[in-house]
Amino acid sequence: MYKIAGVLFILAGCIGWGSGKIGQEKERIRHLKTLTYILGQMRGEISYGMSTLPEICLLLAELNDGCYEKCFRRIYERTQLERTAPFPEVWAAEIKSCLEGLPLKDDERRTMEELPKSLNFREEKGQAGRVGQAEAFLEDRYRQAEEACENRSKMIRSVSILTGLLLAIWLL
Repeated sequence: MYKIAGVLFILAGCIGWGSGKIGQEKERIRHLKTLTYILGQMRGEISYGMSTLPEICLLLAELNDGCYEKCFRRIYERTQLERTAPFPEVWAAEIKSCLEGLPLKDDERRTMEELPKSLNFREEKGQAGRVGQAEAFLEDRYRQAEEACENRSKMIRSVSILTGLLLAIWLL
């Protein structure tokens, strides 16, 4: 009786672990899609709206996505209202703290953190081009992750079930 219960708990734990990993992958895809959208909005505002980066951050604060909304609002407040530090430093610090706990890869985080450092052009076309490059990079990552998600989910689910069975057999 106890062995059966133990086997069931081991299987449930391994299946739960696998489901958690699948959830992380789906969350990564959601954040990549959001970041791609954000960069597209930035590119459009730079090209057509002729807005400054702090003004764009105020517009992005209207996204209604908890993490990003607060992040962009703080960037705007610190650069326009308080004027405590230069925009690239504030951006890097705030974006880093915003993306810290998210299931993104290091180069995806770094792309967002270092974005203002590459926007040292005076004309809008150059700035929009750099934002467009970052957008294309994250969009490519989003597409790859989305395409691989189905197969990875099946594989993770299978491996977690097999691991649970292996552990159960090994502990019997």
